[in-house]
Amino acid sequence: MKILLHGLLWLWCSQALAAPALWSATRDNQQLWLFGSIHLADQRLSQLPPALTQALAQSQLLLLEVDPEQISAEQLAPFLTMSANESWSARLGDGLASELKRAAREQGMGQLGRFPPWFAALQLTQAKTRSLGFHAQWGIDFQLHKKARQQGLPIQGLESPTLVFEMLSRLPTLGLEDEFVRHSLDEMAQMPTHLETLLTAWQRGDEQALQDLLVQQQSPELSRFIEQQLLAHRNQLWLDQLASQPAPKVLIVVGALHLYGEQGLLAGLAERGFNLDKIEDDTLY
Repeated sequence: MKILLHGLLWLWCSQALAAPALWSATRDNQQLWLFGSIHLADQRLSQLPPALTQALAQSQLLLLEVDPEQISAEQLAPFLTMSANESWSARLGDGLASELKRAAREQGMGQLGRFPPWFAALQLTQAKTRSLGFHAQWGIDFQLHKKARQQGLPIQGLESPTLVFEMLSRLPTLGLEDEFVRHSLDEMAQMPTHLETLLTAWQRGDEQALQDLLVQQQSPELSRFIEQQLLAHRNQLWLDQLASQPAPKVLIVVGALHLYGEQGLLAGLAERGFNLDKIEDDTLY
């Protein structure tokens, strides 16, 4: 379930909470609010909770993983090309390549054949979530981005729009592209059930349930890549920025999986001298 989990939460600790947690981190005159987002959702999350909009109203800056207005096709193009002598069969083997092609045809996305298999699998997963009513427009990041723009609040990304694509483009070199595609296709067949499981766990703030989902059904190699590169490495890059952030009041909204654990943002901020408090609010979803 990891590919889907990162798609929704990206891409939690040991106790169940009543709702997704909004955290306050303070040090000297610095005030940070952190919220663990879900990037794709349905209309059940169409209204932002008051505690989150209040934190936005008090902030001088909104920090997201990536500022969507900074993403362009030209920037991503170098990571989404295959050489003239490459093919899905050559990269995946005939059997898995045929499955991926069939899934693309069933989704009406045959044009994906000119892209690397990992990107095609990612696009098919997102198309499947959209067919089930889960869209970026209901994601917390998108809603807050729109509201911040309406309020004239500055918005920045914590990383380059190309960083995750750079990481995923290394999957073939690491010998993990076929595993990534295989797992993505398997998830698509179980997606209706998985989506409900994930959204319910996130709404309840059930950190243990989300952490358990993270470690399910993965090869050790792909697990290490996701946990070390897509989570831990990016967290460290972000922490360096947060600790030296010049704006005194900032709202940080990132995928929920980035907040928790020994290498999460909360633990990293505590190590850097921030005082952490969980803001309890029954209206948080």
